[in-house]
Amino acid sequence: MPRFAAALAVYRDARLLPVLILGVASGLPSPLLFANLSIWLADTGLSRTAVAAFGAVATPYAINFLWAPLFDRMRPPLFASLGQRRGWLACLLCGLIAAVLLLGRQDPRGGLAAMAACAVAVAALSASLDVVVDAYRIETLDPPHMGAGSAATVAGWHIGGTVVGGAGGLVLAARFGWPAAYAALACALALPLFAVFFIREPAAPQTAAEDREPGFAAALARAVIDPLKSLAKRPLWAEILAFIVLFKFGDAMLGRMSGVFFREMGFDYVTIAEVSKLYGIGAAFAGGLVAGGALRVLGAGRGLFLAGIVMSATNLLFSALAAAPDRAHFILAVAGDGFTSGFATVAFVAFLSRLCEAGYAATQYALLASIANFARIQLAGSSGWIVDRLNGDWSTFFALTAAMALPGLALLAHVLSKTRMGDAAFSPTHRTHR
Repeated sequence: MPRFAAALAVYRDARLLPVLILGVASGLPSPLLFANLSIWLADTGLSRTAVAAFGAVATPYAINFLWAPLFDRMRPPLFASLGQRRGWLACLLCGLIAAVLLLGRQDPRGGLAAMAACAVAVAALSASLDVVVDAYRIETLDPPHMGAGSAATVAGWHIGGTVVGGAGGLVLAARFGWPAAYAALACALALPLFAVFFIREPAAPQTAAEDREPGFAAALARAVIDPLKSLAKRPLWAEILAFIVLFKFGDAMLGRMSGVFFREMGFDYVTIAEVSKLYGIGAAFAGGLVAGGALRVLGAGRGLFLAGIVMSATNLLFSALAAAPDRAHFILAVAGDGFTSGFATVAFVAFLSRLCEAGYAATQYALLASIANFARIQLAGSSGWIVDRLNGDWSTFFALTAAMALPGLALLAHVLSKTRMGDAAFSPTHRTHR
């Protein structure tokens, strides 16, 4: 117990506050593209298959590594005086506020093309913001604080995404309608924008200055090829990549259809906001807090494996909710899923962060996160089709999502067995290239 208490002392670091605030900005757009947007579309009469397929508008989250080098090497077009990271944060938040306002003005019953275009714009700006937020966190914190930094990011994400954007958005939509809800949430993004002007800029890596020298080919190699070559030198790299793709596949399938499921079980907007968002947020915070300290005790490999097991098991709670759709089962399923998802997300973010190197942080983390997002965005697009093929048998669907975690856990077990509990594969090379 004293050892665990000492591990939790890492949260006293003042550098975690800006990480928390930026996590809020990173999380707030998520329900506007996923859970709440799915409810909005489903309530206008779209089929489960169509709602799930519409989630493809979030594809920029899966490919943001393609333009991530720009944020490492190109100066921001506005707010350059704030520095490389803060300048881009301010630019992207301004663009994101405008895009969310525009998305909220669309009417899905009048045609989905314009709404899809606006949603893609929100996703592209939000995915770009994630790149810079992750780079800021990685370059601000040293390796011993990476787990706590991941926990702060996840906590901020849930404040922005689960509480403000998710629960707040549903309550606002129930009272004032979806356009007003989206407008209010766009205004909420002004708060982290304001904070950007007061946080500290990370120390600029040497590579950023080098890559602005003449010579496009050499700059491109340093910005894109060198970071990827560095990652590819990791032991068991192919297995690690496959694990990254599969780790949260089942959880992504569950998340894509959760809002539609809750509505089909008869829960109204306010009940979903209260239980799914507010009860879940406490559990997610607890899971993330425990993970931030537990990773220092268990180690990266064992902590990640434990997270995968419990995250998979709690999907079965939704099968029980489908069989008995009452408030007690609703709270149990959401709280259980929130805790294990919070734990697993912190473990996974810490794992990805520790694979990155200062100076290459935006490019490398964006690539790794994009690989992980591929399953969440593209593969999970079939979730609605699966439910339709099962004739609305939600219990069986959620049992399948639990089973989908097994291939990823098998890969992780293989990596751990080959690397003495995985620490060799997960250990950081948190250095700046010269």
